[in-house]
Amino acid sequence: MNHTTSGQLVVPLSKTKLILLISGAVGFVALGVWLWSIAEYQTRYNPLYMKAVAVTSAGFFGVCGIYGFAKLFDTAPGLIIDSEGIVDNSSGVSAGRIPWREIRGITVTSLKGQKFLTFEVENPQKYVERGDFLKRQLNAVNLKYFGSPIQIAANSLQIRFDELHKIVVEFHDRYKGA
Repeated sequence: MNHTTSGQLVVPLSKTKLILLISGAVGFVALGVWLWSIAEYQTRYNPLYMKAVAVTSAGFFGVCGIYGFAKLFDTAPGLIIDSEGIVDNSSGVSAGRIPWREIRGITVTSLKGQKFLTFEVENPQKYVERGDFLKRQLNAVNLKYFGSPIQIAANSLQIRFDELHKIVVEFHDRYKGA
């Protein structure tokens, strides 16, 4: 449910989507543990390879599950869109406040069927340097591969991607010179 008040749109995090994320993450962690347990006994693959896949699966999806669990209890909105810009709290690499005057363009990028809003900003390095070590590294990867450290998906938000895109572009067009 999106809340609009006096030129501001507040988009909450979707608890349902977060529960699905946590469930999927638990499943892949369990798969990683199972792969580790059979690595020495199966004969199809090198046991070292199986253990590497197991650790990668359990590690990556364990982090995803922890993120989802933490976001499940996060009371802050996932996204706020207002006359000043956007406040992004939608993911593990959320950008925080992004003023309209710093946004040069908004494009849609896609990775394996998942759509993102990519925000081209005047000083990308400013956004790369926000956050802890891991967040800075992930922001740098986003900059390298997508041309911007700021990517917003609707995956964890209570809004469809197409609606989010339309609203963000409308706000940007209205307030970018303010």
